[in-house]
Amino acid sequence: MKKLIVILTTLLLTLNMAWAGPGEHVNVAVPSAAPAKLPLGYITSGKLTWAPISATAVTLAEAKNICASSTALGYKWRQPTKDELVALYAAYRNKSAALRAQGWTLYDVWSSTPGTVFGLQFILNLDGGIVNYGDENGVSHVSCVS
Repeated sequence: MKKLIVILTTLLLTLNMAWAGPGEHVNVAVPSAAPAKLPLGYITSGKLTWAPISATAVTLAEAKNICASSTALGYKWRQPTKDELVALYAAYRNKSAALRAQGWTLYDVWSSTPGTVFGLQFILNLDGGIVNYGDENGVSHVSCVS
């Protein structure tokens, strides 16, 4: 039953993303050029600064710890919400080369948004913009925001 709920929810979220026109269901952040002071891999989108995506997949607990303990650039970091990840994808959906030029690999990324099913957390695939659930004991990649 849990698997069926996950599949149906995934289908609904995917259809919602596919039908969403620019700005209809998603607050679209316009990507801005990274200021010269940001090192390679750090980008800005909207009012957020994004840290480079992790090279290795980690559990949700590890992702939370990575962001909470990071002091990179002297910033206070946190995990992005599902909506922030969706906005990042929407801003860069036709500009994935810009992310890759910054060294980003477009994997599934943990959000800080809990799923509607216990033990699952929202993740977003940055290559296709697909919002899905990830088992909190499974592994995905992490990017932190400030």
